[in-house]
Amino acid sequence: LVICLQLVRGAPRPRPVVPRAMEHDQARLEAYTVLVPIAPAQGTSLGNCSERGGHSYALDWKAQGPSFWDGWNYLQSELNHGAAEYLAREAANELKVTMAFDTHAILRPGPRGTYLKRTSAKLETKKKWKYFLMAMKYDAVPWGCGIWPALWTLSPDAQWPTGGELDILEYANDLTSRSALHVDPVANRCRLDSGVLNQPGCAKMADAENNFTGDYDCATRYPDNIGCAPNDVRRMLTGQEMAANPSVVAAEWTAQYVKIFRIPVVEIPADLLADAPRPDGWDRWLVAYYPFEQSERSSPGSCPNPGGVMKSQRIMLNLGFCGDWASKVWATSPCANRGQNAAGDWSAKGPLMPTECVAVDPNNPQGETPAGPRDCCTRFIFDEGGAYGTDAYLEKHGYFNISWIKVYQTAEPA
Repeated sequence: LVICLQLVRGAPRPRPVVPRAMEHDQARLEAYTVLVPIAPAQGTSLGNCSERGGHSYALDWKAQGPSFWDGWNYLQSELNHGAAEYLAREAANELKVTMAFDTHAILRPGPRGTYLKRTSAKLETKKKWKYFLMAMKYDAVPWGCGIWPALWTLSPDAQWPTGGELDILEYANDLTSRSALHVDPVANRCRLDSGVLNQPGCAKMADAENNFTGDYDCATRYPDNIGCAPNDVRRMLTGQEMAANPSVVAAEWTAQYVKIFRIPVVEIPADLLADAPRPDGWDRWLVAYYPFEQSERSSPGSCPNPGGVMKSQRIMLNLGFCGDWASKVWATSPCANRGQNAAGDWSAKGPLMPTECVAVDPNNPQGETPAGPRDCCTRFIFDEGGAYGTDAYLEKHGYFNISWIKVYQTAEPA
């Protein structure tokens, strides 16, 4: 999280952050560890590494203070074969799954729900936007075994993925967070240009999909096509690492591109603090980049409608468990209980595998029941009888602590 800060101040070049999915593949990692040009003063150009929109933004909407959750709808659909039981507003408030105070808001796991479910919340803004800058200032994000949190956007104006989905912050278990984009293979297809994303002298944006072997094709049709995820590998952090470094995570969507930023709280720029953000000067904190228009210019036909890759979007926030991701990768995480020491945050959790449970991939269950009684992750999260200490584990670091979420729009015509 402090890589860019250290380079600017002239400190020795830090060791790259190694995503766990790559920590045993040094050759591939080295291919992405190029030196980023030293960041100039805020507001100046970083050359040709990314496009600039030239936009000035004004505050349009915010969630902050005791009314933090008033501008959100509480959704109850669980579409990821997971162990979350998403609550309606009244139940979420009663069980203190969502809380709001003068200085911050909390989204946290609740008690056990119906059989094999843990109560939680899934929220969407009541308002939608086409082109925007959104920012979330957090003091803590959830992390740990079985946890699958996400800050993302989704369109209410078309079926998924035709309306587009932008994942801003998302991870499961001990995996690093990554941004991703999902679009339809035909209606709003877009393949990003690898040359634009991997220019000499610039941070290399690896496609993190398919264990960092993705081809920048944002078309999504599960399970074969899972979207694109051009992330700066060196700046990809786990939930635990992000929670230890309170920050602002921001997303700028224009007719030309999407940029994702992560800004440490000690470095929040004055323009953002003044609610007059100028993200053209934020590229020192860039963690993911989607150059729609530049890709189309470089490879005509690859992203034929740059300004329409996504329809108007709502901001989504949810705290999920297990399911299509955290359950699927349970066996390769330190959470899998194979008889090792169960002490510590990253250690054996839940029943012994494979004798008492298995890691179930809901898209290839091999005769098992997704989120069922033999799924290791689900068993740990539900923790019938309290044998695994899951309540205390989740209470310790399974929650969002958010100062505010703000959405800005430009006064210029879209």
